[in-house]
Amino acid sequence: MRIPALAPLLAVLAAGACASQGTTTDRGGGPAPQPDHDWSAVAAALRAEGRLLPDGTYRVDVPRKDPSLRNEFGFVVPPSMVLTYAAFAGSPGDATVMGDTCALGEEVNPVVDALRAGDVEVVAVHNHMLGGEPNFVFVHFQGRGDALALASTVRSAWDQLGRPHPQPRRELLPPPALDTAELRQIMRLAGATTPDGTYKVALARPRLATTLDGRPIPGGMGPACWVGFAPCECGSTMIMGDTCVLRGELQSVIDGYRRNGIRIVAIHNHSIGTVPELVFCHFAAEGDAATLARAVRSVWDGLEPPEQGR
Repeated sequence: MRIPALAPLLAVLAAGACASQGTTTDRGGGPAPQPDHDWSAVAAALRAEGRLLPDGTYRVDVPRKDPSLRNEFGFVVPPSMVLTYAAFAGSPGDATVMGDTCALGEEVNPVVDALRAGDVEVVAVHNHMLGGEPNFVFVHFQGRGDALALASTVRSAWDQLGRPHPQPRRELLPPPALDTAELRQIMRLAGATTPDGTYKVALARPRLATTLDGRPIPGGMGPACWVGFAPCECGSTMIMGDTCVLRGELQSVIDGYRRNGIRIVAIHNHSIGTVPELVFCHFAAEGDAATLARAVRSVWDGLEPPEQGR
C-alpha cells in the first residue's frame, strides 16, 4: 500500500515540534543526529511503507479510503483526514508504539480484541467528528517491547478493517421482565428503577480519594461506575454502563468485559487534572440479565482498592 504525500508534511511538523520543545541541536543549529535504526522489518510486518521523521520517529500512515466518508453536513472528507497510523520510537529491540485505527462501529471490538491479544494497550475509543456517514470510530493504542512483535499485533488489528463482522439480526420480540431482586443480589448493590423501566446500579469509588484542583470530588460528580438494565425489544435485556478506572486497571477491565461478550463502546476522560487520573470505559450488551450482571460484577470486583459492595 503506497503512502500519499502526507508524510512530508508530518516530517515538517515533527521538525518544528522538536525545535519548539528545545530539542538538542548540533553545532549547525539543526536537530541532533538520531541513531540509524533499521525499521524495514516493521514496514514488512505492517505491509505498508513508512517514513523516518527528523525527530527519530518511524511512522506509517494508512488513509481510510473505503468506505468514503461524508461529514455531518454531507461533504466528502479526504482520506488523509481519517488516518489509521502507527508511530514507533526507541529502537527495534525496545520500541514504543502509539497509534490510531479508523474503524466502523462493527470493527471496533474486533480491533480491540486483536490489540489486546498482543498485549498492546487500548487507551481511547471515541469519535473525531460530530456525526458523519458512515460513523467512524477511532481506537487509540500504545505499547512497548520488540518492534516487530508490536507491528505484528498492530497489523492483526488493521486486518479487521474492511472485512465482514456479522451483526445480530434486528428482530422485534417481546421484552422480558426484569427480576430486580435477583439483580440486586448478584450486583451486591441496591439499585433503583427509573420511570422508563431501567434498573440502574452504581458503585462509587470513594477510596480513590479523587481531587480536582485540591478539592475532593464525591462519587456523585463522577468517580463512580454504573450499569443500567432495561427490557429490550430484541427479546433480551439491554445493558449500558460506564466504569471509572485508573490507568493500571483499564486493560484488565477491557479484557474482562470482552471475555463475557460485552462490547467496549467508548474509552475517554470525563475531566482533566484530577488526582489520580481517571479514565472511563463505556460498555454495552444484550442478553440474559443475570448472566450480564454476573459479568459486570466480576469486572468491578477486580477494581483496586477494594470498593464497597464486596
